[in-house]
Amino acid sequence: MGIITTENGISGCAHNGILNILDTYEEKYGGCPDAVVSGFHMVKKTDYTEQETDTICRTAEELRKTGAVFYTGHCTGQKAMELMQSIMGGQMVPIRCGTDLLL
Repeated sequence: MGIITTENGISGCAHNGILNILDTYEEKYGGCPDAVVSGFHMVKKTDYTEQETDTICRTAEELRKTGAVFYTGHCTGQKAMELMQSIMGGQMVPIRCGTDLLL
């Protein structure tokens, strides 16, 4: 896992799961970052199964508890992003190529 730290946030690839990244961050740095820039690799070309939908919702619930803002892009998948935003509100921010982030 690669992490780029700034004064207020982290960026990392979530191939091993965003919750794993946050657990490792907490072990190494204590607490939770204010901001996370990461894809969640939940995109699918077909509909999500009930189990996959449940996993996405549980992940969103856990992320919401952190208080961090999550900036995520295309590999999260539009459907997953919308589902997560319905749970996380403004803590889930979609980003696209060319998006400026001031963390």
